[in-house]
Amino acid sequence: MEQTTNNTTEIDLRKIVRLVLHKWYWFVIGLVACVLIGVWYLVRTTPKVTTQASIMLRQRDEGLGAGQLDQLSMLGIGGNRTAEDELVVLSSKDLMLQVINQLDLMENHWIKLDYRWEGEYPKHTFRLECLQLSEDGRKKPFTLDIKPTRKGYKIKSSTGFGETGSVEVRDFTEPIDLPVGRIRLTPIGELQPGARYRIQHRTVPNAIVYYSSILRIAQHKRESNIFDLSVRSTMPGRDADLLNALISNYNSNTLTDKNMIATNTADFIQSRLEIISAELSAAEDAVEQYKSEHNMANLGEEAKLLLQSGAEDQKQLAEVETQLSWVNYIAEFLRDKNNQHSLLPTNVSVQDEALAAYIAEYNETLLRYMRMQRTAVEGSPVLDQINADLSNMRANIVTSVTNVREGLLITKAGLEMRQNELMERIQRVPTQEREYVQLARQRQLKESLYMLLYKKREENALMLAAAAMPTKTIDIPRTDPESASPKPIRIIVLCLLLGLMLPAGLLYLYVLLDNKIRDPKEFEKRLKVPYLGQIVANSRGKHIAIREGETTVSAELFRLLRTNLRFVVPADVKNPVVLVTSSVNGEGKSYVATNVALSLAILGKRVALVGLDVRKPMLAHYFGLQQQGCLTSYLAEDSYSVDDLIVPSGEHRNLDIIPCGVVPPNPNELLQSERLDQLFAALRERYDYIIVDTAPCALVSDTFLLDRVADVTLYVCRANYTTIDMIDSINQMADQKRMKQLCCVLNAVKNVRAGYGYGYGVKK
Repeated sequence: MEQTTNNTTEIDLRKIVRLVLHKWYWFVIGLVACVLIGVWYLVRTTPKVTTQASIMLRQRDEGLGAGQLDQLSMLGIGGNRTAEDELVVLSSKDLMLQVINQLDLMENHWIKLDYRWEGEYPKHTFRLECLQLSEDGRKKPFTLDIKPTRKGYKIKSSTGFGETGSVEVRDFTEPIDLPVGRIRLTPIGELQPGARYRIQHRTVPNAIVYYSSILRIAQHKRESNIFDLSVRSTMPGRDADLLNALISNYNSNTLTDKNMIATNTADFIQSRLEIISAELSAAEDAVEQYKSEHNMANLGEEAKLLLQSGAEDQKQLAEVETQLSWVNYIAEFLRDKNNQHSLLPTNVSVQDEALAAYIAEYNETLLRYMRMQRTAVEGSPVLDQINADLSNMRANIVTSVTNVREGLLITKAGLEMRQNELMERIQRVPTQEREYVQLARQRQLKESLYMLLYKKREENALMLAAAAMPTKTIDIPRTDPESASPKPIRIIVLCLLLGLMLPAGLLYLYVLLDNKIRDPKEFEKRLKVPYLGQIVANSRGKHIAIREGETTVSAELFRLLRTNLRFVVPADVKNPVVLVTSSVNGEGKSYVATNVALSLAILGKRVALVGLDVRKPMLAHYFGLQQQGCLTSYLAEDSYSVDDLIVPSGEHRNLDIIPCGVVPPNPNELLQSERLDQLFAALRERYDYIIVDTAPCALVSDTFLLDRVADVTLYVCRANYTTIDMIDSINQMADQKRMKQLCCVLNAVKNVRAGYGYGYGVKK
């Protein structure tokens, strides 16, 4: 079984090879056509390249000392910002719109000199002015094609749905009216002879969608602060500028958001400084005026001691009052509903670390909310969640402010108690000195508060000036030449593969849908009955293919068929009757019957060729006989004898013909008559072989009626004509034994070599 399987596989492979070799020109045509298409595609297609850049979001502690971290917290450079949020900001439509407006990317300009379009950037040949656009021109992107003609230029406008109109102009001095509206084209560069130009004008939404679609932003690694930015198009210069502008505008917008906290803090400090400055000035004037009025040059020793002992307490009291003012300001700020989404000033004087952390976290979350609000859709779950977090943070800040305020009030009460004790001691000094100490204490308090706020203002200004860029550029935008596509080698290889696969697929489909008998070996393998051989296609168009002394391929194959036929005749049968039939008309049964009879006659046998295809008799026509015969008349009437039926063939002396005669109205009944049995009994006595040309058995039942007088049935199939399912019918007839000694021959086979010996035989 294994050997049989191997043989079957080998036969199938050989069949495939033969079929491929037979249809070799399919593959040649496919290869040539696909390679030409690939070359045409390479010549016409503008290469696309990838421009890449890398940036890193700065960490909060990058390049900063431990003491500076809290000072820069108001800038928002903190670790709470996630890379996913910044990815949304970098991909936002507002940021892309800023880049488009900055680089003037609403239009793309192209030039075509040979076979492909090349982008014009940053300089271009024409400047487009949209004087008055139509409704379609305002709502849809459109393209202008400018083509030189003999009389000037032809300008064609088209939208995404095809051409909308065209107009011819002599020059570009006048406005041009097109279906998209009235425009003006002004040449700002030198016009190339024979060059074509194209201008693509986009609407704002379409431009944002287009440039966002060619922009790719991704994290370099998972949970990394490094982003890889890339743009792929046919204009690498424009892409590099787009990436630079995107990074620049992102840094500018982020710094603006971060500086909002420092700006609010600076405004608060400035307002407090103005108030304290006025109060300090008034206190100094009061001291100066008091000393002038009372002519006080020096204070008494006791008064000096009292002032010195209360100086430290006054400084602490000034700081507490400053913090208390700051806390009251925050509380008032939080109570105002108009400030619900406003940043809180920070890093002023609050020494409570928890409150400072709450404020920093609140400001950072609020900045993130403001950035996402510009890009996210209203009612977004993310915005709702952040808004809820902000509400919780505000509640925590309010609670913390209340606790800090109570603590500051307790501290202030303790300091005031100590000041009251000092005042009791001052009461014991002379009146003038006591009054002076009180005025000096107020001046010193205002002066300490003023110096503290002034110091904070300078620190805030220094931090504002020292703000670092939010991102660090790792790789500036560069074009990768290796990313250019289409790649010629890859396209040519792909075309070669396609040139082989396409004919192979068509050939497979051809074989799959083909139900005709093509391969003699496949035909022989499917048959369950003896296969006597094959007959070459009758290329000469003559009915007689074998004559005495001929060595053509057809003659040799009929001699081989004659030999094989003699082997299938039963040994106990003398003067056998051979029925020659087929499935349908046109398979060559009459051709095979005639030449088999001639081959036997050439061998010296007495042969009778009987025409029993009574529905469509053709033997008399094939042999050129003047009379049509009278076989049907013999079967119908007793007045005819066997001698009346026999006609010499004229091709060979040993071959006689018994033509059918006229077509009877009842052929089936005639073939069942006893006269037919008597005829064949008489013929067996006169001839060595009786070859019977019968009707196709797949159309009528006449042939089956003749099985009683036959010894061998020769079934003719035609290559490239008989369907494969007829083989099953032949096998079924053999299994049911409906015909005696059923055997097959394949007619009209092409490319057959026959003969033996050196130079014997001819290839057809």
